[in-house]
Amino acid sequence: MNAIIAFIPALGWGFMPIVAHLTKGSPREQLTGTAFGAVLFALCLYGYSPTSLQPISFIVSFASGVCWSAGQGLQFQAFQRVSVSKAVPVICGLQLTGTTLFAAFILGEWNTSFQFIIGLLGLCCILTGVALMSFRKKSGDLSGNLPPQLVIILACSSLALTLYVVINQVFQVSGLSVILPQSLGMLCSALLINAMGKKPLRPFQIASNLSTGLIWSVANLALFISNGLIGVAASFPISQVSIAISCIGSILVFREKISSRQWLVILTGVTMMLLGVGLISLLKK
Repeated sequence: MNAIIAFIPALGWGFMPIVAHLTKGSPREQLTGTAFGAVLFALCLYGYSPTSLQPISFIVSFASGVCWSAGQGLQFQAFQRVSVSKAVPVICGLQLTGTTLFAAFILGEWNTSFQFIIGLLGLCCILTGVALMSFRKKSGDLSGNLPPQLVIILACSSLALTLYVVINQVFQVSGLSVILPQSLGMLCSALLINAMGKKPLRPFQIASNLSTGLIWSVANLALFISNGLIGVAASFPISQVSIAISCIGSILVFREKISSRQWLVILTGVTMMLLGVGLISLLKK
């Protein structure tokens, strides 16, 4: 059962960017719709299973939601400039590095030499897989010549999404009490971002992204449950199987032109990433 719960975030976050991109909304519309969907899910969950909201827990979870909005908003911007299959591996690779190392070194989830050796080997496999999954050009350029401005957007998105994952662990805030204040932080920051925008939002596009928010919320809830079952250093890398789902899924859904050689490299990358996930998942306490 623990393994099933651990892989739910991979499925949810794997399909989320594809669903969001299919709505053809602007980044602000995608962010707002997703945030509203998350709040609706949180309110339903709270109504079904009320939890006490302590001040510290509320503030920390709210801040986590703000970090998510900042990171996800930048990610949606990146999707407007480069394909989902190229942006997701870069973002998740950087996020995965930061989150896993933070959990291992700061939270102390790796304690023995064996854990450090296997963990770092697994992380190297994952990052190698991510690089191979980003392969497109016949020249062998793994970066795909991403412009510097886009690289900055991807890096900032990864940093914000890393903070969203670890901030609750730093203050030891977990459980269902996280969900509602986190979603409110997401919505408030999304509305603030919209207030700074110039173009008016289209209600239909926002409504279309409610499903994106529901998909994200289910995955997010499963991640928090998994964190408590097997630890951040194991649960978060497992969730990053979503990279493979987003990469391959977006190529198929959006009919990107991929040569046989490129498919071979991408699938090799997927295999490397799954190998790395498997190594890190051995480190659960």
